[in-house]
Amino acid sequence: MPIPIPVTKTKIATVPWGIPITNEVNRLTTATTPSAWIAPTFLNGWVNFGSGQQVAQYRKVGDLVYLRGVVKSGTLGASAFNLPAGYRPPLDLAFAVSSAGAFGNIAVNATGDVIPANGNVVSFHFNGVCFSITP
Repeated sequence: MPIPIPVTKTKIATVPWGIPITNEVNRLTTATTPSAWIAPTFLNGWVNFGSGQQVAQYRKVGDLVYLRGVVKSGTLGASAFNLPAGYRPPLDLAFAVSSAGAFGNIAVNATGDVIPANGNVVSFHFNGVCFSITP
């Protein structure tokens, strides 16, 4: 049985080495284009650590949200900031992080609250926290 000839897709553009870029490739590329890093509005006494450390920020790439940065001085168990709709996980999540060189725990709730839950208010690192916004 012969192999059917594939249906030709609409050609959008061609990269210099001659590979056609199709509608599907463009759709996938657009879906995974990173948003800019966004600085949160802090709550409950939390502030950026300073002293050359990465400032707290978040961004979305496709359906994944990434957090980064180091914060300090807030109230343990109280929200450091709130993620806007479209950046929230479908369920409450917990992440192990570094806190003043030891174990810390950050909760990211479906309400958007990012809560340094356990650790030391001297510093909380958000680096490496990543989660999906799809169920």
